[in-house]
Amino acid sequence: MLRVLALEIMDGVYDVTGFPSETALLHRFQVSRSFLREVIRGLTAKGFLSVKTRVGATVRRAEHWSHFDRDVLRWRLGAGGNPVFGEDLRAMCLGLECEAARRAAKRRSVDDLETLQQCLDDLAMEPSDAGARALQRAFRLTVCAASDRPVLRSLSGLIEAQLLFDARCGHGSATARLKAMRRAFAAIQNGDEAAAAAAMRDVIG
Repeated sequence: MLRVLALEIMDGVYDVTGFPSETALLHRFQVSRSFLREVIRGLTAKGFLSVKTRVGATVRRAEHWSHFDRDVLRWRLGAGGNPVFGEDLRAMCLGLECEAARRAAKRRSVDDLETLQQCLDDLAMEPSDAGARALQRAFRLTVCAASDRPVLRSLSGLIEAQLLFDARCGHGSATARLKAMRRAFAAIQNGDEAAAAAAMRDVIG
């Protein structure tokens, strides 16, 4: 129910009619009042709704939604996404991860380099698409961690969503991505900030 209502809000279903009343939602979903209120609290926590006494629940503008929330990203992907959503994911990853790679070239530790090298070694031997995505995600998260910026360490859901979207749309060659990851690793290892950022752009695709 939470997912259904969130997707309807994101799709603009209630732009004209306004969000349904509690009575209407109880009738539609056939759930208890306490369960419905938990759902409303969930939508409010994710920025979709504003709830006021005597007014009820109203849909908030898109800039208030928790677009990076793991549930929200998963719901969007489960609904098939769209080209605009994919471009938004890519743009966010480019802006954040290229800067992370640049900083990682200055701040990486020996442990960071060992983890990145292990990801590359494992990826070269990984036969499954799902396993490859997991290793690509681990590589990119390690780069973010090596940047020594706490906020960049929280990009797991965003990176996972971007990888899944690309996989479903057939974007990017696995071979080309592995080569780009090796270039990014070499640049980070050598302390070359510009080359690290440029290679990370190719990693993201």
